[in-house]
Amino acid sequence: MNIDHKVAQLLVSRVCHDLAGGISALSTGAELLAEDGVVGDGEALKVIAMSAKQSAHRLAFLRVAFGLGGGEDDTITTDDIRDLVHDFLEGGRLSLVWSADNIRINLMAAKLLLNLCLIGSESLPRGGVLRVDVTDIGGRLGFAVAAGGDSAGLRPGVEGALSADADVDVLTARTVHGHFTAILAQALGAEMEVVADQAGEIRLAALL
Repeated sequence: MNIDHKVAQLLVSRVCHDLAGGISALSTGAELLAEDGVVGDGEALKVIAMSAKQSAHRLAFLRVAFGLGGGEDDTITTDDIRDLVHDFLEGGRLSLVWSADNIRINLMAAKLLLNLCLIGSESLPRGGVLRVDVTDIGGRLGFAVAAGGDSAGLRPGVEGALSADADVDVLTARTVHGHFTAILAQALGAEMEVVADQAGEIRLAALL
């Protein structure tokens, strides 16, 4: 699988952006500890612990979604993928409903599923429910991600980016994962569908 150099740069920028908040909070917690009398040690340590946990969860998710990390012999179980998604969403306003038998799938397929989950989660700015189904459809692996909640909608620019032929020059760090998702689907020979016209729900599916 080959990707444009700019796409790689934008993916790195996206990772940095997603980790920046947690790292900034860690720095804030350390500063609070250094300011005697401003805040109790317990409160500052709580901030540091929560931020470290959030950063670790995001890093684990993004490492598999965008990079070469995770898995064993280029495979990973769907239970492990579920844990990555659950931890990534923890502390936010989204709840996860996961429906899948625990099977081992290749990492490329796992990346596709994680990116579909990422797009779905970002489609719920006011919170909601992310439903994920992994099924065997006539011997083919099927992924279905439904994001339901108030004001559900694809982020601006993501729908246009959801193509392997998208114009790389108009991609940004906030939309590049849509293009990356389409590249993954193409490399896997997967049929992908995105339905964004349902009131209160965005549906994404892929058949490998």
